[in-house]
Amino acid sequence: MGPGQDSVPALLRRIADSIEQRPGIEVQDVVVQNEITADGDWWSATVYFHEPSR
Repeated sequence: MGPGQDSVPALLRRIADSIEQRPGIEVQDVVVQNEITADGDWWSATVYFHEPSR
């Protein structure tokens, strides 16, 4: 488990930073999921987006 993997706020900040680094994309959906492992909660997310045609 990586640092901050058990922190939903940290995950959401990383998602926001990643989206901001890609100006012009349109986010379609964000899915956040939790897996309970022997080491504790393992949070992950999938961001669905597209670049609008120019």
